[in-house]
Order: sequence, then C-alpha cells, then structure tokens
Amino acid sequence: MKQNRIRILAWLMCLALILGVAAPAFAEEIQIRAVSPDESASLGTAAPAGETSAASAGVPRDSILDSAVLNEMVQDYLNKKNIPADRVGIGYCYTATGDEWFHNPDTWFYPGSMYKVPLMMILAEHIHDGQVDKGTQIGGQNLDTVFQYILVNSNNDYAHMVRKFLADGQGGDEIWREEAKQYARLDSYDERYMLYCYFSPRYITQVMETLYKTPEKFPGVIENLLKAEQSHYFRLPDEMRQYDVAQKYGSYIDNENSNWNHTTGIIYTDNPFILTVMTKNVGGYESVIGDLAVLFRDYTLGVDQQLAVYKQEQDAREAERREAEQAAQAAEVQAVQPQQSAASAVPTPRPVTQAPQSEAERRAHALELSDRARRTGIIVLEILLVASIVGGIAAVIIVKEKERKRYESYRRRFEAEMRQEALERERAMRAQQQPRERAPRPATAPVQPARRSTPAPVQQATRAPVKPRQPEQAPNFDETLWEEDDEDE
Repeated sequence: MKQNRIRILAWLMCLALILGVAAPAFAEEIQIRAVSPDESASLGTAAPAGETSAASAGVPRDSILDSAVLNEMVQDYLNKKNIPADRVGIGYCYTATGDEWFHNPDTWFYPGSMYKVPLMMILAEHIHDGQVDKGTQIGGQNLDTVFQYILVNSNNDYAHMVRKFLADGQGGDEIWREEAKQYARLDSYDERYMLYCYFSPRYITQVMETLYKTPEKFPGVIENLLKAEQSHYFRLPDEMRQYDVAQKYGSYIDNENSNWNHTTGIIYTDNPFILTVMTKNVGGYESVIGDLAVLFRDYTLGVDQQLAVYKQEQDAREAERREAEQAAQAAEVQAVQPQQSAASAVPTPRPVTQAPQSEAERRAHALELSDRARRTGIIVLEILLVASIVGGIAAVIIVKEKERKRYESYRRRFEAEMRQEALERERAMRAQQQPRERAPRPATAPVQPARRSTPAPVQQATRAPVKPRQPEQAPNFDETLWEEDDEDE
C-alpha cells in the first residue's frame, strides 16, 4: 500500500513539473500565434519597409552599430598581437546617431594626463558662464597660454595650478572631480575615481561626447586638442594624418611598475567618431592605439554608407509612434464626449468588434488582440496547472480512503475469525474437564448391624478446586500481515 502511495505522489509531482516548465513555452506560443501574418496584413500591421530582414533575423535594428562585428574585429586584432583582452579598454561613439560600443567599459584605469580634458572643460565652462574673468592669470600666464600649456604640451605644473584654482581654497581635487561627473552619464563611480582620479572607457568617452555636442560651452578646449600630438597616437599611421584629430594622451608608470598608456579623441571623418583606447602593461602601446584608430576609421566609413537607410527607418518609426499617440489621444477624447442622443447622457464605448479606421488604430487593435490572447493563454495554463494539482490531491485522498475501508474490512474479518477459533478451543477444553458419570452399584445382602461403639471420625478427602482456564485472547490484527497480504494480491 505504501508503495502504491509513493507511486501516485511521484506521478503527480512529475505532472506538476512538466506543466510548470511547459507553461511559459505554451504562453509564448499563444502570444506568437495570437495574430497570424495574414491577420496582421488584414489589420495593417505589416512591418515597414527596411525592417523585414532585421525582423526575420530576430535582431531589432535599434542601433546602427553591429556589436558582433565590432567584437570580432577587436578580438581578432588582440589575438593577432597576443594582447590579453582584459588589458585593453575601448570606447567608441558614432556621432551621427550617438550610438556607443565598448570593450571593458567599466574597467578603471589610471588615466595619467588624460585627466586634463575634464579639468580644462570645467575651467572653460566657468569662463563661458562668466564665473572666471577672461583676463584672469594663472601662474603669471593668461588663460589662452594656460590652455595651450596643459592641452597641447601636457604641462603638469600648470595643471596643478588649475586644480588649486578651481578648488578656491575649499579643498583638494575632490572639488573638480565631483563637478566633472556632470559630463558623463554614469550611474555609479568606482571609489578610485575620487581617491586617485581613475577613469573608465565609458566615462572618458562620454566626457568627449559632451565636448563634441556642445563645444561652445568649452571655448579653447577642442581648438587646443587639435594641435596636440600631430604625428603620434591616433595620428601615428599615415592614413590617419588626412583627418583632423582632437586628442589627448595619458602615460604613467606607477610604483608597482604598471605601465598605463591611453588616448581619447574626436576623429573628424565625414561623420566624426569618438574613440578611447586605454591600456595597461601593453607592449608597443602607441602602435596598438594607432592600429585601432585605423580599424575604427574603416568601420565608420562603412557605417556611413548605411546611415541614409537607417535614418529613413528611424523617421518611419517615429512617424508611426506619433500616429499611435495621436490615435490614442483621439480615442480618449471620443470616450469622454457625451453622446448626441437624448436617450442617455453616458458615453457608450466603442464596441470591441468595431473595425478600426486609421492605420494607427488597426495597429493598436492588433496589439490589443495579441496581448489579450497572451493573457488568456496564461490564465488557461494557470487554471490547468491548479486543476491538475487539486485533482492529484483529490485522487490521493480517494485512494487513501478506499485503502482505509479495505483495511478496516480485512481487520474486522480477521478479528472475527480469531474470536471464533478461540471460542471453539474454549468449548473443547471445557468438554474435556467435565467428570464422567458414576455407574450404579450391584444389589447385595443386608448387612448385620454392628456393635455400638463410638465411631471414629471419618475424614473426607477434600478435592482441590480446579481453577477455570482463562480463554485465550484473540490476537490483534497486525498491519504487517495486511501489507504482506496486499503484496500477495
């Protein structure tokens, strides 16, 4: 019996697991099949031109950049140069669309002189906003000369003077580092950013994006970066010297003999791109930085050829989005307007079966049908799962109740048989203990009376009383016997 219960419970658990695993797949199947291609065409939900190939490939065209191609391009180059992938961080931004791509985006490197870019952006913005007078001198030099010393010549002494100038006696470097956070869009910063001025590829790339998008807020920064390192880093390869490059390098060897070398800049192709390359303990780092600039230059030129088609797709999506919003707003207005009939002043909602009129309404109607079918499928599957579990529990209860009744029936029959056997044995024992009947004595001659004398007292033999034998107790019904009987069946 116990084995039967275990089998039933095992089957129920398997059924529940199968339904639990299959439910999401069934729901997804229902969601996919809620609106067939023919129904979509009839409802006006066909994909816009240019999206068919992307949809069939299963990749939404939300970015003009192909991450898979960029990953393969960079990894192949690093493998060719035998450079460990974790020693290089890269940030890339295609400015025509603002799309970004990163390699080790949140690895924090010591930036060396690269920190001078956000430092001088703060000073330039203060000049632009009038917080710093243009005639101010730092270290005995006018501001134009200070910008040239720091951004073109990478002079450390004047950079230290600017850091103290921006602190204005209020503290140390944490003042300008905190202010420089506004130039990036990071949600969180490594503690080394505030303590030791560490940068990540994502951070400095977004700083350069801010500089590129609003150059008027930072007068003198891009102009001086264009003059820096005319034949090094991003300009090292001959094919890169035909482009204007606003770049800033950083190089430093720390106490642990780690060699940090980086470059970030704006490369002015037809559609400029921003590139950041940060390295740690990479041999021939300057040639590596130059080679990567060429690779991303070639990739950018290829993306330029797709830009017109991509913008058309984005414009079409934006137009559809606006149409959908307008249709939704119009539907809301119609829902709150009172009906013209005098029978009822309560606005009657549009019947569900009414066919949408505009393209946007047909699309919204199709999406509503698809979502409703998906929700219905999920509810049905949940009901089936609950019903199967409840049914399984009910089956177990029914089986156990039947087994209990059967067990009670066997027990009562067994005890009755035992009592009958005990009664029969008691009767047999009593029959054996009863005394035999005495036979009658034969007749004899009369006896003469004897002389009178005092008779001696005759002691009658006394018989010990026989204790009645207690009846045997009927044995209890053993559950083991029940289980063995169940196994025999």
